[in-house]
Amino acid sequence: MTSSFAGYHRPRRPAVETISYLRGLPLNVDQSQQEIQTYGSVQKGKDAYDDFPQNLAAAFSALEEVHGEIASLAGDEYGSKSVELLAQIAAPYSEIAARCLLNACLGYCLHLATHRFGSHVLQSILQLSVISLSTNDMAMDENAPPSLREHASGVLPSLCDVIQAVVEELSPHSEELAVHMCGSHVLRTLLCVLGGVQLVTSHRGSDNQQGESSALLRGKPKSKKKKKRKRQSEDASSNGDATHNAGTMSITFLEGSRIDNVRFPAMLESLSQALLGEHQSEPGKLQQLACHASAGPLLIVLIRVLTYSDETVQKDWKLNEGQLDTREAFQLGIVKVEPRYKFGSLADRAVRQILCWQSGETVQEFAGDIIYGLSGEIRGSHVLETIFRLCYDDFYFELLRCGDFLSSASVQEYVQHDVSNFVVQTVLATVREKEQAETILKVIEKSISSGVAIDPKKKRRGILWRAAELAAKYRVEQESVIKAIRLGFLAISNSSPVAETNDDETTARKKRKKERKKASMIELKECVPLLLQIDENSIKSEQLSMDVAGTRTVYHMLRFSPRLCEGVLAGIVQELSTEELVSIAEDGLGSRCVLDGILDGPVQIPIFQKAVQQLRSKFGGRIVLMANHRVAHHVVRKLFFALATMGEKEKLADELIRGKNSLQGNAVGRSIIEDVRLDLYEMDKKEWRRKVA
Repeated sequence: MTSSFAGYHRPRRPAVETISYLRGLPLNVDQSQQEIQTYGSVQKGKDAYDDFPQNLAAAFSALEEVHGEIASLAGDEYGSKSVELLAQIAAPYSEIAARCLLNACLGYCLHLATHRFGSHVLQSILQLSVISLSTNDMAMDENAPPSLREHASGVLPSLCDVIQAVVEELSPHSEELAVHMCGSHVLRTLLCVLGGVQLVTSHRGSDNQQGESSALLRGKPKSKKKKKRKRQSEDASSNGDATHNAGTMSITFLEGSRIDNVRFPAMLESLSQALLGEHQSEPGKLQQLACHASAGPLLIVLIRVLTYSDETVQKDWKLNEGQLDTREAFQLGIVKVEPRYKFGSLADRAVRQILCWQSGETVQEFAGDIIYGLSGEIRGSHVLETIFRLCYDDFYFELLRCGDFLSSASVQEYVQHDVSNFVVQTVLATVREKEQAETILKVIEKSISSGVAIDPKKKRRGILWRAAELAAKYRVEQESVIKAIRLGFLAISNSSPVAETNDDETTARKKRKKERKKASMIELKECVPLLLQIDENSIKSEQLSMDVAGTRTVYHMLRFSPRLCEGVLAGIVQELSTEELVSIAEDGLGSRCVLDGILDGPVQIPIFQKAVQQLRSKFGGRIVLMANHRVAHHVVRKLFFALATMGEKEKLADELIRGKNSLQGNAVGRSIIEDVRLDLYEMDKKEWRRKVA
């Protein structure tokens, strides 16, 4: 097959003098933003003597000077950095500058899209061209350099025309660009520009980066081998940021942009049709693209952009955007709620085309096999998970039925697989109705009771975590989940998992009775330390090592019906030592899931109040140290408010009084003094009791 890239236009090599000129410019993005803010505030005050921002003026002049060599500079290592710097400074504040930059790339877009430096330049220019950070075009300001303004008075096409020209230049080659490492990223950016959205990395804490990054690794981990020492630039590509992909990144709407709401949707539809091709009744090239390292993430972005760009979705969703984008949601692993496309929309048509879905048919000829195949492929599984998250409710149920996710035997096969178990986790996290939750939990319980989702060596505890979360959310099958957990620990301790057989009703009843008897052999409180898996060597270190999925499972078990929480509470306050509890209090994930799970719970209920008092007793002698800690002081505050009796509150306040001098030496300690009212406690205990009560 002859490459369609043959014969594309290549720009000349950039002049050395031009690169030296650009590298010698003292441009700085942060300084430019400060100058523009100062200039804007001065202009509002009508002070005519203030100078035009120097960095912006220099960028405008340089852009006019080198606009004929933009495409050449984009292919050079140092020239590309200079062009991106010019774009970052000038494009968001001047539509003329954005048009000038994009227009200079026309005719060379295909070359730039497949170039390791040029692709980054083209992406940056496309992204920045539709972002508007100024109400007026700064190039048209009376104090701005006249060069760029004079250039715009010539034959410079409008921004929408330039972007349409880029789409027309790249669309015929979309099939090959989709599988190109650089070209696929350019197409992703172009889709986001046409859809009026931007792709951003999810919130990720540095203290938990390793645990979250490992969750994205699919398939069997490769054996560790000694490698040659990499250079600093190569190491940067292998850190936590490199784990971001289209499946884990979120999309936000662009506010105050230069998007043409009339012409851009039509361009988006034409580009999506070029990527998907004609509708095929049988599996073929599109399904192979879904499993490709570059084309798979591109299809994910396509589905998301088509979903978010729908006008009806935008109206309903913009009010709820970012509702769970908090530190707490991140630590608890709560899946961000996303908008769902509607039946008959562009996104719906794209999904049906990927799955070879036959409309109007109750029995799908190919969709079941495609779902099964995608679920076991490293990239294809991300595409399938995106569909589960974004599809409308009726189609979600059809996916469950067609993919055989409602069958115990099939789900066990999914769970056993190194890749498809992540798809099962997504299914558990995206269930739409209570009836679905009850059905899926009954199916997944066998994977838990057999020990597959319990054994830490098999790395399937994400299944357990999501099952506990689902049971807590819909208040169903909670007793069954607890029994399955106890059976699972018993199974891995005896190395004899429960066998799967097809029994009649009488035999099944005897089997359930036998399982209940087995489950009673291990108490729930004994399971809690096994779920947390605290590393004893890390207790005295700066960062506590514990099982993330198991810790989150404990949190959701504390959200079960209070009568079922007694064993979990006993496992925390009785089975864990004081040193372990203090270490948990000082750890962000541990304190949020374990201790906040108790202190934020129904503390007025006797079993929870008893656990709170036992925590106060165990923390005795450590309260002051915890109150001075940047994380543990939250536990001290919540512990004080959760104590029901005034006597217990006074015991905690007495211990804090003895360390008041150290508390006054830092901000977190002073906040505890204020919340507990220690100053009033010293002066007048009677008045303190009245205030606290």
